[in-house]
Amino acid sequence: MRKQINKYLLFIIIAFLPVLVFSQRPSEFMNEEESQPSKPQKEIKPEIKLWQLSGYGAFQDSSKLDTMLKDFRLYHPVYKNSITATYLGNYGLPYLDNNFFERKTDIDFFFLRTREAYLLTPSKLKYYNTRTPYTVLDYSQSENKSRKSEARFNVLHTQNVNPYLNLTFRYDQARSDGQYNYQDSKNNLVSLYSNYNKDELKIHAGFIANSIQNSENGGLEADSLLLGDRETEYLNVNLNSTRSKFTNTYFFATGEYRFGRHIKVDTIPPPEPVSEDEEGGAPVPPSEIFKPIVGLMYSVEYQRHYKQFTDEEDTTNTFFPNTYFGDDYVKDSIRFNKISNVFQIKQYENPDRKTSFGKRAFIGQEFVKVTHPGPIPDVYNRPQVSKYSNVYLGGGIFRQTGDFWQWNAEGKFYVVGRNIGQTEISGIISKPLRLFNDSLAAFKVRGAIENTVPDYFQEEFYSNHSKWNNDLDMEQSMTIEGSFEMPKHRLEFGANYALINNYIYNDTLGVPAQTNEELLVIAAYIDKDFSVRNLHLRTRLLYQKVSNEKYIHLPDFSAFVSAYYQFVISKVLYTQLGVDTRYYTSFYSDAYEPSTGLFYLQNEKKTGNFPYIDAYATLRLKRTRFFFKMINIGTSFIEREYFTTPHYPMNRMTFRFGVAWSFYD
Repeated sequence: MRKQINKYLLFIIIAFLPVLVFSQRPSEFMNEEESQPSKPQKEIKPEIKLWQLSGYGAFQDSSKLDTMLKDFRLYHPVYKNSITATYLGNYGLPYLDNNFFERKTDIDFFFLRTREAYLLTPSKLKYYNTRTPYTVLDYSQSENKSRKSEARFNVLHTQNVNPYLNLTFRYDQARSDGQYNYQDSKNNLVSLYSNYNKDELKIHAGFIANSIQNSENGGLEADSLLLGDRETEYLNVNLNSTRSKFTNTYFFATGEYRFGRHIKVDTIPPPEPVSEDEEGGAPVPPSEIFKPIVGLMYSVEYQRHYKQFTDEEDTTNTFFPNTYFGDDYVKDSIRFNKISNVFQIKQYENPDRKTSFGKRAFIGQEFVKVTHPGPIPDVYNRPQVSKYSNVYLGGGIFRQTGDFWQWNAEGKFYVVGRNIGQTEISGIISKPLRLFNDSLAAFKVRGAIENTVPDYFQEEFYSNHSKWNNDLDMEQSMTIEGSFEMPKHRLEFGANYALINNYIYNDTLGVPAQTNEELLVIAAYIDKDFSVRNLHLRTRLLYQKVSNEKYIHLPDFSAFVSAYYQFVISKVLYTQLGVDTRYYTSFYSDAYEPSTGLFYLQNEKKTGNFPYIDAYATLRLKRTRFFFKMINIGTSFIEREYFTTPHYPMNRMTFRFGVAWSFYD
């Protein structure tokens, strides 16, 4: 092991020696042509604006370009925002967030929700407006290209055709063989989308295609083998000829025509900075701006999903307790297609009047077609086809400007169709505060009351290894979340509360079930960055408790702690050397069912009480970032099992490196 570590250190030194030597260009190395002054040329400074859409296109939520070193090494989608998770261990495989209040989903296809972090969806897309073309190439690789390989490569390119029209292309690819047998995965995600933003007219449109494939190994045959001296490829697994495949496609468009007037202003605020480490531009000279009064909007989205589960195991394999369609039936196929249309009218708030607030109202229609195996397949394997539709009404009021209060309240009510009676009411209140010289400090309260109709697949599903036909009631929930934020002091803390009736869960057989007991879930958290000169410490702590652990399993305590030392080499190479640690107390984490891709309750094996430690170095040279990581180093000296899902171990200690290049031309 020491020889291996020395090899990695030698690789890092060799890789960065040219960077350190040639990062500066002394005058004696410049030729005459370079040393002579050149004619001044007009330079176009990069400027990039980013935003995401919400409320069926009613709101554009601005964000900043991430070019910082701070969290660059956190490349894994599951752990970008999660403290801890119940996870199968290999990149691309299913997971379940251990924070109950982070289990919300935007995925309509029920069986795909355990893979949501890897997917591109319309709600995740960031839209751009750029002065110059902007490109990001992001690559990372595990220690060995030919054995137990894990690699990912992401491309983002965006540029404006004119000041109002932007085109963006994004491609994400990831492949991983996995450290354990029959654990490989392959993800391919591609999106092409555009936005047009002018005074009266706004249009956002595009398409997304996702493909996720992985082998299903069913976990280790014997957990006791994990702590032995065997290499991972010699640990027997339960399945060796079973695979899951998901594909989905989104086509989407949102358009708004705005009525308003042009008004003259003395100055226009300076452009936003390109990134968090750059300054904004100079104020624009006096001009006119468009002040919208009313907007008419239309949104359309078509999505289609396909799931295929293939079981070609030997007939002597008894991993699956039930085989309903016989040994010759090897493929389960499920299709889910949905088209939705939303018409909306929005009255904009008047920021110059303290009592003014915005209003919006919408009506939506959705049509769904579901195809899956029937209760008893015939000789032609003809599937069961179900269709349903819904019509819903909704509206909201909001105040997004002003220094006193900012708030938003909205509701959505299903009035026709399968989901008739479903109600979703939510709101947020933000009170800006000026405390300890932090003008961005704020106290926020979020709340929601929801009566939710069970998903189609929670009530009816048939396959070779799983089937159910349930009559479930609406799930009723009330959620309250409060938080206090001080960005300047890098502090956030808060508490969450949820009261749930008719809670739907997956029982110990992996079948959706419902309890009529009232459940209470509470949580408290704190996220704080400490710094003393060059030494930094970030702590994220979470405490959770549920009133009845028979139906919801959560760890009492979860933590993510990152400590790093930051310095600059040769005035150009920004460097961080640090350690990340994730930990949660032991609990009965949910088990995983390969045939459905769902997690379900189990009461036989506890996981947790193991620190997952990563040692890393991150570097930034101008617009190029690097990271080097030794992942899960605790497996080399802590004699404890390292499962987060029963029978699915996390990776043993391994090395990983990554690099990202940003181009503004």
